[in-house]
Amino acid sequence: MITLIYLTLGLLTSLLFPPYFFFPLGFIIFPSLCLLLDSNRKKNGNLNIFKNFSLFGFGFFISYLFWVKNPFFIFEETKNFFLVFLLLIILLSLILSLIFTTISKLGKNIPIIFLIPFMFTITEYIISVIFYGFPWFTFSLVISSNEYLLFSLKSFGTLISSYLIIKIFCLPFIFITKVNLKKEIRYLSFFIVLPIIILLVLNVNTKNNNLENKTVDLEIFQLNFKNNDKSLSPEKKLNIIINNIQKSTADMLIFGENNFPYLLENLNLKILKDSLKENQVLIIGATRFDNNKYYNSLISINKSKINYFDKKILVPFGEFLPLRGSLNFLERIVGPNNFSNGNEQRLINLPNNISFIPVICYEIVFYWKLLNKLNYNSNFIINITNDFWFGKYIGPYQHLYLTKIRAAEFNKPIIRVSNNGISAVIDSKGSIIKNTELNNTENFKYKLYLKENINFVNLHLILKIYFLIIFLLIIFYYSRKNVK
Repeated sequence: MITLIYLTLGLLTSLLFPPYFFFPLGFIIFPSLCLLLDSNRKKNGNLNIFKNFSLFGFGFFISYLFWVKNPFFIFEETKNFFLVFLLLIILLSLILSLIFTTISKLGKNIPIIFLIPFMFTITEYIISVIFYGFPWFTFSLVISSNEYLLFSLKSFGTLISSYLIIKIFCLPFIFITKVNLKKEIRYLSFFIVLPIIILLVLNVNTKNNNLENKTVDLEIFQLNFKNNDKSLSPEKKLNIIINNIQKSTADMLIFGENNFPYLLENLNLKILKDSLKENQVLIIGATRFDNNKYYNSLISINKSKINYFDKKILVPFGEFLPLRGSLNFLERIVGPNNFSNGNEQRLINLPNNISFIPVICYEIVFYWKLLNKLNYNSNFIINITNDFWFGKYIGPYQHLYLTKIRAAEFNKPIIRVSNNGISAVIDSKGSIIKNTELNNTENFKYKLYLKENINFVNLHLILKIYFLIIFLLIIFYYSRKNVK
């Protein structure tokens, strides 16, 4: 019975995330986890904790990441490999369970109300940083549909916001157990009340942003090319692109990831340059071939110059095959050639002293790798992607909402152009201003007003240190108390 409860709680937890957002469930799920873990811990059941949270993790990840199987069904020759996605689910479940068991054992004297949020946040951090590829899992997504709560991401960043969200979900546990109620509420104030005060102060400061007298007329093209559509030849695709360019009067024309239908060698893009009007800039994704290496690239073109950015964060088993010599039987999934990591700086300068940060596909989820001293003051972010691989239901929406939280976290507008959707203009607050529908062929125009926005990314690091110090002080306090 208890194993079924953990599995069910894991399944329900996925409903807190996009596209569902059943927010009130959190006030049932997390107090229940607090009660269950507290009971297990008192019985010194480390093995039980590991087993039970493995089931919780499996329930959560199998529901949350169920869309990962979709890429295997794009082509006939890869359908038989779709169960490979279960290996990822099992691995993530075991990582979560191992972290929970270890922290529970080391922090056996710490109140559960502090441990549960810490466990989830540490799991989120370890999966995103050490185990390549899944900053996709962040509890900050739970508030990504609420335009008011998104401000916490601007002030605290995703990791601290995740901690605060889980902490708030756990609050009913204090009133259910009524153990050391006054003392625990006092300690909680360091984690909740003080950050809220900081948030309000920062909210006042951001209202003093200075408007610059710069605008960019954008036109976004969602071409909806199907990866497995053999009737749509490269020539037809190119004609569609050229026709769209010739009709457009916008300053900046943006297409999706890999929309250019030919392998690009030596940046030979004369046909596109000749289609542009004076002072127009074209952004398009392409596969670039240089020095016997393949690159997934974003190309910026105007009449006088071509810039490019090669994707730096590649998808394992999607854009490259780890240990290809030993795993060559998986070439049917990945293909015969690896893509290579790019070396260019993540910055593209445009005329009129405007610059943007180029981001390709799921690079947008790697929050700590996108901003640096070079591009910190860039005007906006352009994220080109192709979510055709992600299916029709959960994956594309998760990807979109991850982009929303990045806009709020960096306090920069993001222009998101997906081959098949959902394409969107997202402002620096994380609000979607204008968007397309998934799997539609659409284009729209938008006038982007450029602002000189205050950015709190450096403050996020200070807050992480603050929370860590407070948590260590709590550990020290309860350890001494137990010794006495």
